[in-house]
Amino acid sequence: MDLKKLLKPETVAIVGASEKAVFGGDTTRNYLKFSKNLDKLYLVNPGRDSIFGRKAYHSLTDIKGDVDLVILCTPQKTILPLLREAAGKNCGGAVVFASGYGETGAEGKALQKELTEEADRLGIAVMGPNCAGFANFIDGIFAFAFLVEERDRSGNIGMISQSGQIVLGGLDSPGMGFSHVVSSGNSCNVKVEDYLEFLVEDDDTKVVAAYIEGITKPGKLVETFRKAALKKKPVVILKTGRSGKAQELAASHTGSLSGADKVLRAVFRRYGVIEARDLEELCGLAAAFSWLEELPKGQRCVFMNVSGGEAGVMADLADEFGIQLAEYHPETKAYLQTLVPDYGSVNNPFDMTAGIGYNTPVMVQAMKAIAKDSHVDAICIAYTITPEIWDDTISHMVEAAATARDNPDMKPVFWIPFIEHTRHQASADILHRAGVPLLPSGRYGCRILKQILDFAAFDFQDAEAAIPEKAHGVCRGLSEYESLNYLREHGVPIPPQAVAATAHEAVQAAEKLGYPLSVKIHSADIQHKSDVGGVKLNIKDEAELRAAFETVMTNCRNNAPEAKLEGVLLKPMLKAGVEMIIGVKNDKDFGPMIMVGMGGVFVELFKDVQLAPAPLTKEQAHRMLESLNSYPLLNGYRGNPVCDRDALADLLVGISKMAADGRDSIKELDINPVFVTEDGVSIADALLVQYRD
Repeated sequence: MDLKKLLKPETVAIVGASEKAVFGGDTTRNYLKFSKNLDKLYLVNPGRDSIFGRKAYHSLTDIKGDVDLVILCTPQKTILPLLREAAGKNCGGAVVFASGYGETGAEGKALQKELTEEADRLGIAVMGPNCAGFANFIDGIFAFAFLVEERDRSGNIGMISQSGQIVLGGLDSPGMGFSHVVSSGNSCNVKVEDYLEFLVEDDDTKVVAAYIEGITKPGKLVETFRKAALKKKPVVILKTGRSGKAQELAASHTGSLSGADKVLRAVFRRYGVIEARDLEELCGLAAAFSWLEELPKGQRCVFMNVSGGEAGVMADLADEFGIQLAEYHPETKAYLQTLVPDYGSVNNPFDMTAGIGYNTPVMVQAMKAIAKDSHVDAICIAYTITPEIWDDTISHMVEAAATARDNPDMKPVFWIPFIEHTRHQASADILHRAGVPLLPSGRYGCRILKQILDFAAFDFQDAEAAIPEKAHGVCRGLSEYESLNYLREHGVPIPPQAVAATAHEAVQAAEKLGYPLSVKIHSADIQHKSDVGGVKLNIKDEAELRAAFETVMTNCRNNAPEAKLEGVLLKPMLKAGVEMIIGVKNDKDFGPMIMVGMGGVFVELFKDVQLAPAPLTKEQAHRMLESLNSYPLLNGYRGNPVCDRDALADLLVGISKMAADGRDSIKELDINPVFVTEDGVSIADALLVQYRD
């Protein structure tokens, strides 16, 4: 749906405009105070001839010409008639403040459904209901219902929130400047994903920040994230409902380890979307990207302090958040040593001492020398800026940071104060104008700095998203034999195997397969075979094989009496190695997700897994492996052989492509364990669940 008339209207009518302190009055006050072009603003109130000295119209039909946007400050019962009236004025957008819709229960949901259907029929893009409106600072349109203090809020942050109060909090945050703010409310026929797409495509928006409660258009969301990644435009998301309560019950390990929250985070990682944990982080990240004039070219950072104590604190925080401390080139270190007093030393974090920090020209020289070092990608000054201790010291440092930024060869510069409390706004303004983000204090600041460095280093590898084309219901689980055959048919290397319904058939099959063998129950009804005594390993000869056949069949008849037993599955014993799990979960919203992690019997205990949308590139597969806590086991831990990680990555890529191609047939897949040795990989077991339709 085209949002131009909703978010960039040329003519606007406020219906229910008033001078009273209610939605109609507050919205009218805001619009008159903050909007640029009032020539095509129409105030509508059937009981008034004038409002704030401007002509008031008794109805929309009294207005001559078309109206692009109607702002409805009226009760719920009036909304549908007013939308129909607006349609007669060629209206394309409406803001509905009224509540009592989908947020109130079954009756409200029915009313919202009716509103959505009527808005779609009329071709009107509706913001809300139950919203606080929006502000377009680029074109000077302030259609917002909550009163705010008068100050310049224009900038390049595009902010979306399903909560009006959170938008208000953003508007009141010092240092944040906006291109657009949107309170989407209940999202009638314009969803959060539609606003995200608008802002990602908007050239006046440098960074997008969004508070999201729910997702209704996953395909559009993924495509919008893809557009942002291709543009290298930062998107910061705060998503509620991260507790995992919505995790689906599933028949396999993969299903139980990849809840809705994990899936969404995997999608974020694929497209470089930055996840904020709370509102402080959402606003801090948005503001930092807004002020930053260029992204760092790498992740190596130098911290500058004026005391050894502060340097020690920053060293610990850098280690905690994984910020890479740059190592100076010898020439840089030697030059810096000439600037510090005899009692000083040049390390990273760099304790500048008062000799540098209190002297603007010398500090600028130090920053220029550090920026010139090819081993350095960013500089972060860590020092408190609060009115209580504002003095010439801080003034010199702020001036130095701003002056250094004017140098064309300067690397990106950040500032982290040690104490938040209150800030000296004048110094913050100087830094912002110079393109130096003033981050939150301490831990928040370091976390945000790390997220910015990670985003700067993110290398997006484009691929078509494997979103399912239709919803599915009934599923069927394949036996291990069928699952492995399916993998073989799709190009996955599988060891030889055979099914035997009798002990005699087992002996005949063993003559072809060779000893030693594994013997497992063959039944689509038994997923975890060892739990019912359905597995015997390392069978060395015919006698052991006949005994194993009888034992496995007897155990399963006794322990799984409802299961249909079709005999046993025979496979040669595989070379033991590091046990991994590879899985697929076909998420109903985002399509097949690939999982890899520590496998074997400990998979549920350690839950050391990584998730990513299918398909994968080989680089992405390696990145998943390197993100595992158990990765050292693959890399020759404690003198063990280094495993063939390349072969494991190839297997991941192959499974991911199979999953993407089978997005409308594969529901879940477990391959566990996958043995990884120095010679390659081998698959020991698999469970595939398919859609029946």
